[in-house]
Amino acid sequence: MRARVPAACLVLLAACTTATAPVPPPGDGTDALAQVGRWALQGATDAGGARIDAAFPGGSAAHTLSFDGGKVALEGGCNHIGGDYRLDARGRLVIGPLHSTLMACAETGRMEADAAVSALVEGTSEWRIAESWPEQLFLDHADGRSSHWVAVR
Repeated sequence: MRARVPAACLVLLAACTTATAPVPPPGDGTDALAQVGRWALQGATDAGGARIDAAFPGGSAAHTLSFDGGKVALEGGCNHIGGDYRLDARGRLVIGPLHSTLMACAETGRMEADAAVSALVEGTSEWRIAESWPEQLFLDHADGRSSHWVAVR
């Protein structure tokens, strides 16, 4: 009887623990970018590492980047901007080409920001999501452009 008591305790202990879900392998159809949904621009630098001031009308960020079902949208500027996105065979993010409405805004800074942010994200980039709260998205292009986004929760 004594041998059965420790074995029964181990079975009960194992039943009380929680298992972590396995991380899905790449290519399984999950889309971490779309799971977060919207990302707010925090930082943008050009190939030389200098801040892209045009991306910050009035000195502050206005744009959000949204991913959903292979479609990407930029919001917060003057125009509606969108296009397609996908992950290539190497796992890099491919955005574009982006299309925009051609509305004129009284505030030219927002129109300039639309162009600057579109140029910043369009193309192929290495990307990563930092596991923080809220999550942070980093896009790094081969030509040196980079941007930093924070999840909108």
